[in-house]
Amino acid sequence: MRLPFTQFGVGQQGPLRVGKGLGGGFPPGGIIVFGGQDGNIDYVTPLAVVLAGTTAITIGDLDLPINTIWHFVARNVADCGCGLQSADSPVCVVRIAANGDAILAAPNAPLNLTAIGLAGGKVMLRWLYSAIGQAVPPTGFNVYVDSGSGFDFESPDDTVDAYASMSRSAGSDELTWTSGSLAHGQLYRFCVRSYKSTGGESQNTNYVSIVADNLGPAAISNVTATWEVL
Repeated sequence: MRLPFTQFGVGQQGPLRVGKGLGGGFPPGGIIVFGGQDGNIDYVTPLAVVLAGTTAITIGDLDLPINTIWHFVARNVADCGCGLQSADSPVCVVRIAANGDAILAAPNAPLNLTAIGLAGGKVMLRWLYSAIGQAVPPTGFNVYVDSGSGFDFESPDDTVDAYASMSRSAGSDELTWTSGSLAHGQLYRFCVRSYKSTGGESQNTNYVSIVADNLGPAAISNVTATWEVL
């Protein structure tokens, strides 16, 4: 898709880096913006250069494909003609959803999704959520199930509250979800996405697949009994 603009707030950044022996800093003379996909920011080709003190920057004519994640940062440029730049601003993350909408604030994606077969043809999903670097905390997690026709990301099959059945595991939150009884012998795929009720939905990092088994183990055969009088 082609967005008419991408806009984000820019505040006063940290102190400018100065060269050895210069001593002290320079007031900012402008702001320069860099960006890139999936965290790979291109610091060679700036996306915009504006005057110092600008609080909102419009970047025009950006081609951002669907189902992609983009990162943007801003830097102050010293008013000395020497090219000195400040450290990066906090990263602005823009997610482009499957329908082409731009989502400016979404939780981190779930991690380490696994599927475990249970008795009665049920499946339990387990995953981790790490809050490190999150733009917003999740309201909950959407569970999507594919039984052969593909995932319908417009309608989650179930939702898990962000704090339901949660435990701590190595600094991350572990969550679980258990399905109802599924069709025996059917291959199912599952994926989980975090979401914010007032924001957007994360992308799923992977999906898991499992064949449902509601027959249980085979019965024991050739059982015999003996008896004796004591």
